[in-house]
This record gives sequence, C-alpha cells and structure tokens, in this order.
Amino acid sequence: MTRRLPPFGPLIAFDAVARHGSFTRAADELGVTQSAVSHQVRRLEDFFGVKLLNRLNPGVELSGDGAKLRGELAPLLDGIAGLEPSLRRRPGRQTLRLGAGSSLAAWWLVRRLRTFRALHSDIEIDFVPIESEAAGEPSLDVRILWTTLPESRATSLQASLFRERVFPVCAPSLLPRGRPLSDPAALLDLPLIQKGHTPSGEWSWAYWLPKLGLERAAPRGLVLGDMGLCLTAAVDGAGVAIARSLLVADAINDGRLVPALATTPDVLSTKVHVARWKPDLIGDRNTQALVSWLAQAAEETSRGVSNGSPA
Repeated sequence: MTRRLPPFGPLIAFDAVARHGSFTRAADELGVTQSAVSHQVRRLEDFFGVKLLNRLNPGVELSGDGAKLRGELAPLLDGIAGLEPSLRRRPGRQTLRLGAGSSLAAWWLVRRLRTFRALHSDIEIDFVPIESEAAGEPSLDVRILWTTLPESRATSLQASLFRERVFPVCAPSLLPRGRPLSDPAALLDLPLIQKGHTPSGEWSWAYWLPKLGLERAAPRGLVLGDMGLCLTAAVDGAGVAIARSLLVADAINDGRLVPALATTPDVLSTKVHVARWKPDLIGDRNTQALVSWLAQAAEETSRGVSNGSPA
C-alpha cells in the first residue's frame, strides 16, 4: 500500500514556526527568508486541507489542527534526531560547506581550520565567506552567524558557540612605551576609529566615553563599516578601535595590537555566535564534530585573552 506522506521540508518549517511562535524567528533558525517559511507552511496546509496557523499581527498561534499536528510531529522529529550515530554516519570522506562572516574568518577562523583537519582527516571543509547574513546561502551545510541572546538558544538545527568581550585596542606605536594607558582621558588625544556611520551600544564611542568617566565627544579619525577594516586600520596605527575579543586574540598575542587601556570595564557583546546547519544534517556526526570543535576552539581563545589582556 502506497503511503501518502506530507512533504518533509514544510513539516520542518511548520515545526520551527510552532516552536518559536514567529515566522521571523523560524526563518532565522532555518537560514531562509520569512516568505519562504510562510510558503512552506501554506504548502502543508494545502496538503492537509486545513488551517494550521492563525496569523496574528504580530506573531502566530496554532489552530486546533495545528496543535494536534505539532503534538504528533514533535516526538517524531525528536526520534529522528536521536537515532543511533551508526545509522547517521556518512561513509567515507565528507565535505562540509562552512560559511562565516569575512571578519571572523580572516581574523580568527581560517588559520585554525588546519587544526580541525588534523583532528578529523575524513572531513573536508569548503569555506565560503558570508557577505550578508540576511541574504543567507542555501548551499551551505553549516553557517556561523551572529544573533541576539534570545535567538541563540540550542535547537535541533542550532548550537550556541561563543560570546565575545568588547574593549578598545590600538597599535603599540600609538601608546607611550607601547603600554596600555592608565588614564582613560588620554584616549581623547588619540584618533578614534568608529565602526559604521550610525553605531550603537558597545560599538559606539558615545557608549564607551561616558562609561570611562569621560565627557561625550564626537569620534575623530576613520569611520569604517566593517569590523575587519577597523582592526586592519588599528594595526596600521590609524587609531583606537573598539574590538571583539575573539577577533583580536592573535593580534594581541603576537604584539600587533595591545589593549588601549590598562583597566577596562567588563563589557560583553550583546550578540552571540551560533552554528546553524541544514535540516538533513540533524544528528550528523561530522557536523556535530565541527560544531563542537568550533565551540572548544573559541573557549580556548577566550581563556587566552581576558578583559583585553593576554594570558
């Protein structure tokens, strides 16, 4: 007897919307657009011939039929995710397409991939830079993304990786005897590199100067739209940049950059790095090996740079 089964992709999309209560959050988890998720759910509703979601403004809620489907679907997906690893192992060598932002890749990730390959010689990594997280990249197996704390929780398609500290850095040549400043007021005599034309929060000098007990002042120096460019300019002695701990760990350890201040407030980034993978890689051992290694490598790096000071 032939089974009439619902399409798997729309089931995954519906599950994500049901768990988050939001098309936007479901789209973030799945790495697709909001309209694509909505289209997938419509396909599932057409398949069953019933309304599964009540679309509100804002948000969504499950209909009676939707709640019934979710109750049946959730344990099935959990069961698939919990299959024995031997059933999930892919034979022979596997290539994983990994994507991440260019700043993270250039300043931290790429130089560490050889370590992963030494530990997992059966896994090839095909790295692809992500120019825009919003645009996505459907062909990627695993993506490292920067997201908010509420959106960083672990799911069947996502794992939290690391959260960075934020602090000012500059080239040693800008500082007296190449040593961090003991008086924050001395920052006002140096050019300040600003990330983006309308920065906010911990990326803004308008945030940092009052936090250091200084009067608000308009940043002077370069205004650059990318963190990697800010750090490159800082290495070249163009000014003081507000940096992320993971990105500058190597540059601090090899002396290209130093913390600009001897004592720095403990400021955590408001965003968290997460790894997201394709639905067909749920439970894949090689994918989980890569994600676990990424988290471990970030933790080791963070131990080496605490509050902007090398260990």
